[in-house]
Amino acid sequence: PVRCYVNGETHLYLGKQYRLKLIEESENSIKLSGGFFIISVQEATAQKNAKMLLNQWYSQKARAQFDASLDRCWKRFKFQNISKPQISVRRMQKRWGSLSDKGTLTLNTDLIRAPNECIDYVVIHELCHLKYNDHSSAFYKLLDSIMPNWEKIKHKLELALV
Repeated sequence: PVRCYVNGETHLYLGKQYRLKLIEESENSIKLSGGFFIISVQEATAQKNAKMLLNQWYSQKARAQFDASLDRCWKRFKFQNISKPQISVRRMQKRWGSLSDKGTLTLNTDLIRAPNECIDYVVIHELCHLKYNDHSSAFYKLLDSIMPNWEKIKHKLELALV
């Protein structure tokens, strides 16, 4: 649904729902506490500021979570002569992740709303492209060997965020 950034509205973080609690303050801030995103905003522009603050917070958290996911997932790969990719985080319209020809792993900021296992699935999927730059049967054989339950996790991601 379209987000309005008002009190009581729910937003996802790592697969869990948190309610917004807007508080009028002179300085903008955001924290996660007791099932709430507590957002302190100036009242005149409350919704606009709440949206901006939450998006900035998601971006900061995404970077740390995605780096941790890459570290976890990279250990599952036994590639020879292939370097661990660098991560780029940005909003993407139609993808959860991509791997550039230069080996940069780009992840969609919105993926931070999904559970960790879904983030790991996207990272593993993209890392498989280091070996197979397509969606051939060899690609899926590698994906199956590294994450045998990937189809269930992909379905969970689609249900959670689409």
